[in-house]
Amino acid sequence: MSTSKWPKRLALTGSLVLGLSIAIMWSVYSDVITITDPEENHLLSLDEGGSAEVNLSKNSSYIIFRLTNEAANCTITEVATETEVTIGSPSMFQSDREGSDGDLYHIVGVFIPDGDGLHLVENTASVDNSSLWIVDEYDLSSDELKTLNIATGGCFGLAFGVCLLPISLFLWLSGRKKGAQAGLVMQTADGMMVPIAPASGTTQQRVPTTDEVWRSVHGGEVLDLTVQQQQVQPIDPEAPA
Repeated sequence: MSTSKWPKRLALTGSLVLGLSIAIMWSVYSDVITITDPEENHLLSLDEGGSAEVNLSKNSSYIIFRLTNEAANCTITEVATETEVTIGSPSMFQSDREGSDGDLYHIVGVFIPDGDGLHLVENTASVDNSSLWIVDEYDLSSDELKTLNIATGGCFGLAFGVCLLPISLFLWLSGRKKGAQAGLVMQTADGMMVPIAPASGTTQQRVPTTDEVWRSVHGGEVLDLTVQQQQVQPIDPEAPA
């Protein structure tokens, strides 16, 4: 395959992948927002000062959301053992979420229970409008999981398409630069390829003779392939014929 065809093919592939990824993400965007909206899909919702008991699993991960980016102000206690669950910080893969109504829900804590069973959750915030939402990360139906996987694939496709475009541009520029250089070479007796044309990019003007090629290969003589312009002597009209 000719190297000059690669930039065009990579640019075409990148454009197609980019277009398909954007179309996929656009088609599932509203569904993804609904699935990840803490107001629409949560395990527990508590106003400030409220408390409730809920069954939690040690095999799941739970996220605490608030509309303000503040401290967790939440205590979670296992009822059977009266052990308080440690609330940690989110990882790089756990981010704030946008709600269907345009509100931004901030992650203020993440926790995994030490055991299965009933837990007492208390919202210890005392300021108005400090409601919290607890979301089970793994509590998704098969349809919801499929939608999220499609959206994730669209994100990877978008990144892949964006990367291909500058690569194709780089190859195209490199091909143009190489194409501007003279590339006449020949193979010596020991298999090495040696240039027999000027390396400055000038156009070859003539074909070397057999003696010049032999001296270049066996004697190391540098070939000069430029045509030497002969100076034409002006005719003296007073010179004798």
